[in-house]
Amino acid sequence: MRGDREDDGGGHSVLTAGDARIAQILAAVPATGFRPLIEGDTEPADEVVQRVLEDLGPRVHGGVLLLDPPSARLPIVLGKLARLVVVACSSPSRTGALAAQLAASGLDNVRLSTFLGADQATGGFEAIVALRLASDEQRADIAALLTLDGAAVMPADGLVFARRLQRLMHTADGDLVFEDLDLTTFRPLLGDLLVESGFVLRQEVDAAAQRARAAGVPLGQELLRNGIVREDDLHRALARQARLPFVDTARVLPRLDTELVRLVPRKYLDHYHFVPVCRTRRGVVVVTSEVDLPAWEIASVFEAVEVSVELTTPTDLKRIWTAIDLGYVGGGKSAAATPIEPIEDLSPVANAADSRTTGLFDAILLDAVAERASDIHLELQADGARLRFRVDGSLHDVSRYQLPIEEVVPLVNVVKLAANLDIAERRAPQGGRIRSGVGRRSYDLRVQTQPTLHGENLVIRILPQGQRPPTIEELGFPPECAERYRRLLREPNGLLLVVGATGSGKSTTLYAGLQLLARDTTRKVITIEDPIEFVLDGIQQAQVNPAVHFHFADAMRVFVREDPDVILVGEVRDAETALETIRASQTGHLVLATMHCNDSVDAVQRLADLGMQRNSIASELSAVIAQRLARRICTSCRVETQAPAAVLAELFPGGAPPDLRCYRGAGCERCNGSGTRGRVAVVEFLEVGPELRRAIARGALVDDLREQAWVAGMKSLRDNALLLVQDGVISADELYDVLSSEQMHG
Repeated sequence: MRGDREDDGGGHSVLTAGDARIAQILAAVPATGFRPLIEGDTEPADEVVQRVLEDLGPRVHGGVLLLDPPSARLPIVLGKLARLVVVACSSPSRTGALAAQLAASGLDNVRLSTFLGADQATGGFEAIVALRLASDEQRADIAALLTLDGAAVMPADGLVFARRLQRLMHTADGDLVFEDLDLTTFRPLLGDLLVESGFVLRQEVDAAAQRARAAGVPLGQELLRNGIVREDDLHRALARQARLPFVDTARVLPRLDTELVRLVPRKYLDHYHFVPVCRTRRGVVVVTSEVDLPAWEIASVFEAVEVSVELTTPTDLKRIWTAIDLGYVGGGKSAAATPIEPIEDLSPVANAADSRTTGLFDAILLDAVAERASDIHLELQADGARLRFRVDGSLHDVSRYQLPIEEVVPLVNVVKLAANLDIAERRAPQGGRIRSGVGRRSYDLRVQTQPTLHGENLVIRILPQGQRPPTIEELGFPPECAERYRRLLREPNGLLLVVGATGSGKSTTLYAGLQLLARDTTRKVITIEDPIEFVLDGIQQAQVNPAVHFHFADAMRVFVREDPDVILVGEVRDAETALETIRASQTGHLVLATMHCNDSVDAVQRLADLGMQRNSIASELSAVIAQRLARRICTSCRVETQAPAAVLAELFPGGAPPDLRCYRGAGCERCNGSGTRGRVAVVEFLEVGPELRRAIARGALVDDLREQAWVAGMKSLRDNALLLVQDGVISADELYDVLSSEQMHG
């Protein structure tokens, strides 16, 4: 077959069967199965190789000269395409190593030769591919070896085969013509893949790329360290870039052969970050968290002809090891004897509890982190325990763990010991915390026990540490609300409240504002929090400490004497804290705080219920942001759909607008079939103007205040939720979880 391109009649270049043949051969001879001849050599990307071979066209099928390949891979690929392939190396060591690799290929049309000399006896080559040049003079040597109408491809600069290549044509008239080949579009960049997939914004990639260059770290590491991209999304993009299949634990465990795992020492597997999965007819399948796995070495270890590499996340790789160690593979006990490395702060527990129980907690925690869970719920029942994870705000059962009663009590004790709780006390609720390392991330685990009819239940809140909080844009604020929020943060004084139910992202919204305040070096910002969820440079952060009687109100009294410009209060939950918050605002500070309320107008009544004077509330309250969290439609499987009739009837009793568009997630691998991934804030923004201040001071009823707020232009939760439905961010069904029946009616 030929690798020509033909015209489709419209001036466009279309691929013929020859191009498919090149792609098939490249796929059948993966680069991961070959060891570099010289340390540091790398294989050119498949996209580049295919483009070069397509450019050389039918010449590739004649006599080909290949100079200084990094391994035997390209000689074998060309040997499957060309009549004759002569491979010349610039050093004896490279030639010897290449001969050893070619010995097993079985190809009789691939020959080794010196760079110049005997090759000239062939009468010239129709195609020459030079992967590196020892000197510029070698360009003339290559030209002398081309037949008439022959072509060569070589580095354009730097003397190394890279993105910028040069083509040398020996025309039928005897002329030599040099042309540049631009291959920049044939190797997708990681940042481009992440932006294209919707995982990050372009400006985030550009900013992270600058920081990564300054710190000398890979872009992916910088994005992950700052919490800009999720671990699984990053590795999906890396897999796509390297043309490797991406797999998770569920796709690996059913195929995993523990006998194969036992063939190699655990230290070796940990060193290269991979697990052998199973054998195939020609080789072995391995799963790894590293893109540059030395598959050539692994092939020799397992005496395999081919090594098929699959990419997973570091967290999922650890989950696989945990499943092996706990015997959750193959329906019985695993023979792997080495336990997984215990989670930080659990090592003292190993002396007090069975190591398998500690490993079980490790496994549950790893699974929760891998599934992006915010909470773990262990609930005791008459015949066992029910394990559930809260993901994107919804609880779902984790059925892969069958926990009989005799395993549950030791498991609860392991967690209580790690959280410094009293394991002998089972009649009263207890709360504690654990600092844990999972994969490359640190987590703060907030543990709460609750005695029930059948025993102690556990709830573990998972708080990632060290990541960057989302920005205002990433929260999903409408542009108008986002701009008003930024403007309020520039106010010299006043009280800004963010209200909502537990877990509605109130603190996250304040952190988004704190990031803007941290950039202003002319203002001092102090926070009192419980807990500190994100650590921000340029902000003075303190944490509540009941052990020394340091609470929110205590902190506020101290803070006003430290000359701050902005004070953040983690939560206004009692009259004392509310009073100190109002006083701080009255003394010329901008105060940011959260409070539990159903909507923005309810916040006024809540402050009054805490004993605050209506005149003080009216004069100091600048704005209230009420919010809910809704599940985002997965961008990878979003499709347009019809809104449920029941939802439309409740939203629009008089009939839905004709231009209303609704979407849903069809379910895909990225969202585990749920159709949703991540959450977005649905907000109600109440800015307190003159008319509303007078109404608050007069003691107007909540309903009257709400009417006044609408007249003043407040965008309600319902209005902003419908905008998100129309834009395809959330589904119409999600409105039931965001709006009350009264709010649905408007």
